[in-house]
Amino acid sequence: MNWLMLHGFTGSPASFSALSTPPTALAPILAGHLGGPRSSSSFWMEVEGLAALAPAATALFGYSLGGRLALGMLARYPQRFERAILVSAHPGLRSETERAERRQKDERFIRLLREQGLAAFVEAWEQQPLWDTQRKLPEVVRAAKRRERLAHTAQGLAQSLASVGLGQMPDLRNSLARVSCSVQLLVGALDTRFVALARELCSLMPRAQCIVADGAGHDLILERPQLCSAYLAQGVSS
Repeated sequence: MNWLMLHGFTGSPASFSALSTPPTALAPILAGHLGGPRSSSSFWMEVEGLAALAPAATALFGYSLGGRLALGMLARYPQRFERAILVSAHPGLRSETERAERRQKDERFIRLLREQGLAAFVEAWEQQPLWDTQRKLPEVVRAAKRRERLAHTAQGLAQSLASVGLGQMPDLRNSLARVSCSVQLLVGALDTRFVALARELCSLMPRAQCIVADGAGHDLILERPQLCSAYLAQGVSS
């Protein structure tokens, strides 16, 4: 099985360093991250860019932003993949009103990036309640995550939010019933919003399974790397 590994927003391929990844896995830098050369002007442009970048990929692993892009690939190519592991994935907001509200929220972060720079943005980003569960992690782990976030550029992260932020993503629900592959949806029990979304996704995709990690939050790659590795290992010899 050839895995395509998609990191989250402010993450990088280094996000997967704590996982036991298959040796043939491809982990590209998503558009707007690490000052990479690829750029994307829309959600679907990024999806198609990733599909073209890894034409031999038969399995997907995606976290958060990467999980949303993986869902986009499944929606666009429902028969192509054999397996998908999605961590804290969102199928898209239901209405244009919700998307407009989210774009306004993201615009505040975009302005912060452009006007005050990367360090000020990272400080504000890390104060969100979404990351509260990470305060229990060892300081060395949290410091490494902050260094990863600070390795980006303000311009690149602003571009990522403006092109593939949640407010720019279409609602994929109507397309996901056609997905034929096995899908594992991993979520942290303390991330209640995404637990509900994972259960909803299970009702949409015929071969989806929801796995809830006790005592964990949004970033299971950081908080439960052994769990993520265990599910990846199930497909290594396939």
